[in-house]
Amino acid sequence: MGRQLNLKRYGIPTSIWARLFIAVAVLEVFAIICIQGYVIKRTVDIYKKGTESQWGFGVQSGSTSMSITQQSFIVYDVIFIVAQLFLLMLCWEAVAHKNTIQIIAATLFNVMCLVYSLIQYTTFYIHPSQSAGIFQNDNDMRILQITTMAVYSLCSIAFAMLTWELYQLFGWKTYKKLGANLALRRAYKWHQILLTLLKLDIFFFISYSVQLATLVLRVSDPETWVQIGVVIPGSVLFLVLSFWALKVENKRMMVAVIVCLGLSPAYFIYKLVRMNVGIDRNKDPYLDSRKYLTFFIVVTLALILVTVYVSIQCFRNFGTGLKEAIADYDARKAQLKANKALLVNAGVDQSSTTNPDYEYTEVHERFVLE
Repeated sequence: MGRQLNLKRYGIPTSIWARLFIAVAVLEVFAIICIQGYVIKRTVDIYKKGTESQWGFGVQSGSTSMSITQQSFIVYDVIFIVAQLFLLMLCWEAVAHKNTIQIIAATLFNVMCLVYSLIQYTTFYIHPSQSAGIFQNDNDMRILQITTMAVYSLCSIAFAMLTWELYQLFGWKTYKKLGANLALRRAYKWHQILLTLLKLDIFFFISYSVQLATLVLRVSDPETWVQIGVVIPGSVLFLVLSFWALKVENKRMMVAVIVCLGLSPAYFIYKLVRMNVGIDRNKDPYLDSRKYLTFFIVVTLALILVTVYVSIQCFRNFGTGLKEAIADYDARKAQLKANKALLVNAGVDQSSTTNPDYEYTEVHERFVLE
């Protein structure tokens, strides 16, 4: 009983499906971190005797100007780990707020991680790059790569099944009391979609920028430091301002967000062309990272285009009363917490509120527009 109360306090409902969803996410995080941690250790051991690269580790190629380094593989493995932590955050937040849209997004994100693991296996063993050839005879590394794909595959199936159950559960419980104002309900739907997309935008753009700055650009190249010192923090700040513009329904800022996002595909298309056209094979800076960067560019480009469309829908819904409804929810939530604190101080037993529908009827458990 105590465990249920503790989990509920951290935002996890008593529903078995919700807790299974979080359990799968936690187990996947543990498995992938352990696997990738060991992969990093093996990579470091293999390259340990090499000449240091431009970033302080790895092997420098004597025949070309590029670096054949362990840094590439370590960066990819670290991205796996960060992606799992990001996925756990998505899952936890989605379940805590009973956000079916974000639950679906978390499931799709896990599938993207599976695709990324397939790309990595392809780069290592099916169409190995020049620097990945060192792992060709390493059966342990091959087993670790296959295990990673197996974990993602099994968890993707589990997430898909649980997403359907949670959609049936949360979807009805959340929206059956939204009232008769269909315009307000649609506005809330677009609002939730945009919030989820902005979170995904931040992850994919930062991951792409980090790979570009550490694996392709050189330390002596000014573009490297512009990317690290200006582009990455500037993009994060811009996306944070997008959250703020959506929350306060600032039309001028939202217009700026839509315009900037609408122009950004030109940059990604330029980088995509630059990676594949007019490259000297003997001095190819994208030799080991082309597949990974292409994956992130394509996904980021698709996310941006969808984000622009959804941002326009949200902009059109400004002034329909959604902001006021959210403010009213915040006020009622604060009042409920104050009332509960008074009951606790008075020593009132709250265990009577254990009926199955209790966690869905209280105002703090979900956003209710009435």
